[in-house]
Amino acid sequence: MPRLLVKKREEIISEYVARKNKLKIFIGSKKGNDIVIPDKNVSEHHCTIIFANNQYTLKDQNTIMGTQINFRSITEAPLNFGDEISIGDYKIMFLDDALSKQDVVIPQYYLIGVYGRFFGKKFFLKSDGDTFIGRESLSPRGIENDVVLSGDMTVSKGHAKISAVQGQYTITDIGSTGGVAINGEKLGQLNSTQLAIGDEISIGRTIFRLVDYFSEDYSLPSKQHILALKIFKFMRVFVTLLVLVGAALSIYLGYTSYSLITSSPNKLNLSLDLDWSKEIPLKADTSSYEITSTPIVADLDNDGKNDIAMLTSSGFLYAWSGATGDRMWKPVEVYNSGIASLVCDDVNNDNVPDIVAVSDSSLIYIIDGQTGNIIRREILGGHISETTPVICDLDGDGRKDIVVTSEDGAVHFMYAPGFDSNYAKYSEFIDGPIYASPVILTRKDFSPFVVIANYDSKVYFIDGKTRTKKTINLQELTGKPHLVAGAPAVGDLNGDGIDEVVVMSNVPQYVSAINTSKFSAMWTYFIEPVPPANLKFNASPVIADFTGNGMCDVGVVSANGTVQILKGNTTYLSGEMLWKLALPESKRLISSPAVYDFDKDNIPELVFGTEDGRLIVAKSNVKRKEVEVMADIKASNLAITSTPVLADLNGDKLIEILYTNMQDSIQIVNTNAKILKNLRVWPMFLANPEHTSTFSLKDYKLKSIELMGIGLVLLLLFFFFKIRSSLKKSKKKVKVTYL
Repeated sequence: MPRLLVKKREEIISEYVARKNKLKIFIGSKKGNDIVIPDKNVSEHHCTIIFANNQYTLKDQNTIMGTQINFRSITEAPLNFGDEISIGDYKIMFLDDALSKQDVVIPQYYLIGVYGRFFGKKFFLKSDGDTFIGRESLSPRGIENDVVLSGDMTVSKGHAKISAVQGQYTITDIGSTGGVAINGEKLGQLNSTQLAIGDEISIGRTIFRLVDYFSEDYSLPSKQHILALKIFKFMRVFVTLLVLVGAALSIYLGYTSYSLITSSPNKLNLSLDLDWSKEIPLKADTSSYEITSTPIVADLDNDGKNDIAMLTSSGFLYAWSGATGDRMWKPVEVYNSGIASLVCDDVNNDNVPDIVAVSDSSLIYIIDGQTGNIIRREILGGHISETTPVICDLDGDGRKDIVVTSEDGAVHFMYAPGFDSNYAKYSEFIDGPIYASPVILTRKDFSPFVVIANYDSKVYFIDGKTRTKKTINLQELTGKPHLVAGAPAVGDLNGDGIDEVVVMSNVPQYVSAINTSKFSAMWTYFIEPVPPANLKFNASPVIADFTGNGMCDVGVVSANGTVQILKGNTTYLSGEMLWKLALPESKRLISSPAVYDFDKDNIPELVFGTEDGRLIVAKSNVKRKEVEVMADIKASNLAITSTPVLADLNGDKLIEILYTNMQDSIQIVNTNAKILKNLRVWPMFLANPEHTSTFSLKDYKLKSIELMGIGLVLLLLFFFFKIRSSLKKSKKKVKVTYL
């Protein structure tokens, strides 16, 4: 098969390979020819190469300019491998397309640009005689340059020549200013050296490589001692590895995270952790009890692992490592009877979680979680020890604020208590008594509202920045007395993007939903006229999508031993119960439940403790329209009195359930439900420092998907730029066309 190189001087413009069955090759300036040479001196149909009787023949098509073979004008003449066809200013080398070096009839050596201004350019080297290289067509001595590197002012007009003698090539610097370098070594003016295949020749701003037909290699130069080139090669490899490793790591972490989040056990198993232990004096008198302080789980020492803090009824604050049970620091005496729960947040913006606790002596404590040191201790006034504070940036200054309520109706606002220079304290007063902890309601384009329900049917909405009040009287709106003794719940019940507030009264037991955009009652559901006595406080309701229909519902546990799911968006003013679970053998359900989707079906379960020491996971069965027990374990010999806390405590990627009983004994139940390492899904009373949200895996799923997406995008971008770069380079290279 013949191979035809179209040249201008010795620069190869295009390359063609004729297949065996190609009997005629048409050459001209008009489109439609096999070889198109866009030149005014080339006729539309200039000449034809004909293959017949095992011989190639070149025939001129009666052109004005004529056709030459080896500088001899012809009308029709035999064409042999190695012949050079001249058409106008162009030449066509007629060569054999050999399969191996042994089959080559005419030696074929080239200079190819592998770096710099003339990257991709390909120049034919004469197999006999000299090939001159320079910046212009003629050198100062009047010698015609075969390789013209125009536009590069670092190339001399007559720069170098490559001489071929009996198959050996020698390069000579013919007096250039910039010089010639072979494999990084300067040649020197008027000096010569022999070349070998693969040698790299630096002329001006371009590095060429000497190749033959079988060794074309456009890879970056490897023999030049150019610092910038070495840095570029290193950076290219480094960036490539960085992108590929980053993409692979991103995909791996995203996939493993998503697998953990979406994996669910065939059956949820609970087992009491008998190995985890701690030193704590137990409450001696258990003849009477109430809801007790909920422990907190946080990375208190910033070591990437979860830790546990607890306030006992004897008034001491303890902290332990979640993994080992070792005490972290000396217990802090807070003087609290152990009813109000702890809250945890970074109050002073030092990236270390701080613990907030209230005391029986009207003191509030802000304690550094890492060291146990007291950041602030201040007297507020009133009986503040039985309601849990909230932490939130109320005024939008980037610093966390604290709100504490007292039983007699004082509401204490502490702005930036972690900063001495910005600290400010104000007290507002509402009608008491207050037995319910405050919660935070956030609204778009508004400052957060502090929501407080009292024991006299009133719910107060206090602007966190201005402290202006809006009061809702539920008895006036519903005709029912609401003696609220549990923190409200906050969530979007009707899907309008604005959170509603749900309160649950103690005696009688009503659950009411408040529309916060209209400050009106949506519905009021009646649970029990007179629940069991001897409980000052009642559990708080929780808001979550318990039906899987995308709308939030309300879950409540009652002191009468029932668990009920109420429809959040109902048209019935009297409310609507979806389904109910009765646990009469458990007697009273005392503390607020936690919420988590153990089986990953997008319908969360309720986790709660009972008076007879059982820890229960209850699930909404949508098909059967009932609440059923998903898991049940005898976890304590005494009443479980705190809200369960859910987290991976020991870094085993499994959820543990932490709780306390009426004796202040802190215990852990292990589960076989997988979760991200050290993730806290319900780490404190009502889930977070603002007492507002139900934990959702949706955000973590999205983050996992985003992580995988980032990895895939990195890979796609990498291959896109790799292909784009290759295409750019290939466009600069001489195109080979098969005829």
